[in-house]
Amino acid sequence: MYKVLLLNKHLFIIIDNAIFSPIVIFRHVVWYSYKMNKLIRRPGALARTTPLATQLLADYTYWFERKYSKKPGTYLTNAKSFLKTYKAGSLRAQIATFGRLKSHTLRSFLKRFIEFLDERGVDLVINDLDKKPLPRSNPYVKLFLLHARDRLRGDLSLSTYATVLNHYFVTVRENPRNINKQTAEYFIFSRDLSDYTVRLYKAVLKAFCRWVAEYQTVPNKNLNGDQQKLKKVLLLISVRSLKEIIELKVRSHQNQLKSYHKECLTMPQRRQLLASCECQRDRAIISLMAWNGLRTIEVTRLSIHNLRPQENKIEVWGKGRSAKSREAIRLFKVPKAEVTKYVRETGLTKGRLFDGFSRQAIDAMIKRSFEKLRLGSRHLKYSPHSLRHTSGQVMYDKGVKLEFIQKTLRHATMENTLVYAQRAIDRSYFKTMPLNV
Repeated sequence: MYKVLLLNKHLFIIIDNAIFSPIVIFRHVVWYSYKMNKLIRRPGALARTTPLATQLLADYTYWFERKYSKKPGTYLTNAKSFLKTYKAGSLRAQIATFGRLKSHTLRSFLKRFIEFLDERGVDLVINDLDKKPLPRSNPYVKLFLLHARDRLRGDLSLSTYATVLNHYFVTVRENPRNINKQTAEYFIFSRDLSDYTVRLYKAVLKAFCRWVAEYQTVPNKNLNGDQQKLKKVLLLISVRSLKEIIELKVRSHQNQLKSYHKECLTMPQRRQLLASCECQRDRAIISLMAWNGLRTIEVTRLSIHNLRPQENKIEVWGKGRSAKSREAIRLFKVPKAEVTKYVRETGLTKGRLFDGFSRQAIDAMIKRSFEKLRLGSRHLKYSPHSLRHTSGQVMYDKGVKLEFIQKTLRHATMENTLVYAQRAIDRSYFKTMPLNV
């Protein structure tokens, strides 16, 4: 509340029992406007500390899956519904107001989102959910995705790559001439992104630049008219710029690396898990994942002709659809025995090894097995992918060379494999490090 007072032909304004001159108020308004204008003209200052709503949802999805070992589903939907209504100000205050209008069930869903915000220390966000989605019609992105379909097998992967690349093209103002190390570093590192998202952005740009470098060398006679026009524009990107983006390094601090430690079973727990299986099919699947380190999707792709038990080998179809994604690895003793017994019982001679057993069904079977053994606690969250990490950790603990672990698990880089070495170091450091040095 305010009052206007005329005293000795001078005008004063009374605000909360305090008297101010209009000139003083005007100076404060001008100063505040100047400061806000300065902040608005420097979007990087806000962007470095305040995440976008879309990025916050992506981080929430990753956090939820790691913490609770399941997809966020309705939890994510409710968080997104809230963020669409968000206006400048405190997130928690607006969540409380938003929740009062909802049922008790929906308020409980938002509690997980509040838990996530508390862990990340986020209370402000830039709401970009009301903006129109980025177009997927960028010709360079479309052409790249068309050629990358072999490696990006799922629609989710294609959508993720399309979204990231379209964001980057907005950053460079849709001009391929602006694709260089400086714009790539700004896109990846200028905002306060999670370590996971930074690595994702870097991987997407790296894959795109590798494709551009290859496409620049394709003879024109192998391209139609439209493709030749696109190639002519892509040639504006220098080879040096492409190489610099491909070679960009994403460094993790020691404490960040620890957060990448995956939960895995001990050797006794692995044996108990195998013994608890209800049928031979489940035993075969568990052994392939917990001993040979196969991913769930790789188990579903196995065919009977991929087995070569006489040579102690198995051919695994990894990411992608071409023969390049198929690799033969050592078939260990336990999975060899379990899979051989399964084939003998079913009488399979051709076709899929686990035909009709989907990825979702395998995940559900493994989670039931975890619950039966009461694996998992408030601090230790296990998922079907934990079996793959169990395989890698046990191999390292048994003295298998890192190069062999990398080949068995088919890691693209040794950095992924070194996680098992780091975990072993952290586990034994205080037990074996001498006091007298």
